Amino acid sequence: MVEKVAIPKLQDLYVGQLAIRGNWVAACVRSQMAWPIATAEVLFRERTIFLIPWADAGGSAGIMYPAAAVCLQPDEDRDSGQLLISHFLSSLAWAHGQSIEIEQWSGGNFPRSMGGFNGPYVIAHDLLHPYVPDPADRKARLALGFYREGLGLNNPAYACLSFFKILNIFKDKGPDQIAWIDDTIPKIKDSRRARNRISSLQNSNETPGKYLYGSNRCAVAHAFGTTANPEDPADMRRMRQDLPVAQALAEYAIEHHFGVKSSQTIWEEHLYELKGFHDIFGEGAVATIKAGASPERNLWPPLPRLTVTLARTEGFAALTNLRSEVVAIADGCADVMCTSDDNLTEMMLSLNFAEERLQIDVKDGLRMADDGSEGAFRGCASVMRFIRDYILNGVLEV
Repeated sequence: MVEKVAIPKLQDLYVGQLAIRGNWVAACVRSQMAWPIATAEVLFRERTIFLIPWADAGGSAGIMYPAAAVCLQPDEDRDSGQLLISHFLSSLAWAHGQSIEIEQWSGGNFPRSMGGFNGPYVIAHDLLHPYVPDPADRKARLALGFYREGLGLNNPAYACLSFFKILNIFKDKGPDQIAWIDDTIPKIKDSRRARNRISSLQNSNETPGKYLYGSNRCAVAHAFGTTANPEDPADMRRMRQDLPVAQALAEYAIEHHFGVKSSQTIWEEHLYELKGFHDIFGEGAVATIKAGASPERNLWPPLPRLTVTLARTEGFAALTNLRSEVVAIADGCADVMCTSDDNLTEMMLSLNFAEERLQIDVKDGLRMADDGSEGAFRGCASVMRFIRDYILNGVLEV
């Protein structure tokens, strides 16, 4: 059965910080990325960006656009707020690989959106955003802006041109772009559609770089010589076939030339899982552990109290505010015993520095004791809910 999602009422959104009068800027968006159906807060550049869902305003306004909003500081002008939100949305589009188009700017003394939204409704119950990059380099930021623009264009010719602009940032001469494309084409592995198109291009009389530069990039940018005629079905079909290749080249450039990691790379590295523990142990101790050795026991760090939970949950009482202690270090891993104050619940965390993974064993690494008390019963129920939700694809957090 498909779950029916209720559209929130507009008046129900203005609670908490959104109900505070201020000088707000809001970007009304149309997004292929799943947008949360409840207001979400994301920290970006030490500022809180509010992701506001679409809402039923009633009357002639109808459904309000989903929006990203920020409350301006006293010394900020409106352009600064728009630039901050634009940078955030470009970073979010890069992280998710989905278009986020700004339909209109709005705001005022409250983060008001714009009426007349008619979809598409791509929704998520909440927003999990472990990775939203914010490169300081101006050219890298420009590349992310062109990438979001390319994702949002429904004209394949101009989408290709947006992706080629990214190459133009660091290769301003045609021959250099052609050489870079030919050198990079063999490195495109992840996109099946791009690889299929590349295979067909490699059977032609010219290199993929020469073809893409002349018959795609220049054909779109210029209205003389070889040009892409927007009324010619064959030209538009060819642009649609080239588009996956242009996007894949842009993505490779963003990651490997401008150094902005993709979400796939972040996931494969898993560096975010133990980042906090790297800070606690120190990089010297971590290097020793990764080498398979152990620091002297007197150098094992004291740990703060830890809460073991799952993303998108309200937490589990028996696994909250646990005493924690490093009990063993071997084979690239540090084992941490977490114990409740009543000593009825114990969980072993494995900090696998060798593989940069945070690991638990809910079968053998989790103990629940029963002293006959009501607290023991409630604690056992809490832990059992954790195990169930963890097995059902839960995302572990400490």
